Amino acid sequence: MRCPPINLGSTVVIHNKRSTRRYSSNSIHEKKNEIRKKYIRHRKTKHLNDTYGSEFIAIHLIKYLENKKLINKDIKLALYWPMGSEISTKPTLAALHQITENIAIASTEKNKILFKLWSPNTFIKNTNLGVILETKELKKINIIICPLIAFDKNCNRLGRGGGFYDKMLGKKKNIIKIGFGYDIQKIIKVPTNSHDIKMDVIITDKYIYKNKY
Repeated sequence: MRCPPINLGSTVVIHNKRSTRRYSSNSIHEKKNEIRKKYIRHRKTKHLNDTYGSEFIAIHLIKYLENKKLINKDIKLALYWPMGSEISTKPTLAALHQITENIAIASTEKNKILFKLWSPNTFIKNTNLGVILETKELKKINIIICPLIAFDKNCNRLGRGGGFYDKMLGKKKNIIKIGFGYDIQKIIKVPTNSHDIKMDVIITDKYIYKNKY
């Protein structure tokens, strides 16, 4: 599948399954699953009726990077390839491709995430856990952008439950962690475990939320 972003209006929807994390305590695990069920429905509804959300998020990301003085050709960024109702990263890819060639997509291989180099002509293979790219791995990444189901004002992120991002992020230091979501995915508090990794920033179609702690 070759789906290079053409402009800030391009979108992609891929329906697949991801594994469920099995090591949360029962009470927190149950609370997380209740939130997941509810907010996946909210996200699907928003996604089906949304026109410009992913474009606004791309604009907010560039604004954030500019304010942090991170816009340069040497910056290395990693993104996810959208599945189902996840925020489309295609407008962001289109914008970032004008700045740098150091862009990677999360490639789920052997129950772990590797960040593989992406360009508009890169072939992307669908799997039951995500996607696989056959390009080289991008090392020493500066920024990682993650999908989410729900989040709170302190930038706690609730994912699909596979634990891939938390495991990977727990091993990486000095990386800016950014979550992409619709503003309607914000909740009062995300239930968390010690292994859950906070985002530094959550960027939505309306606001940029920053981790204050």
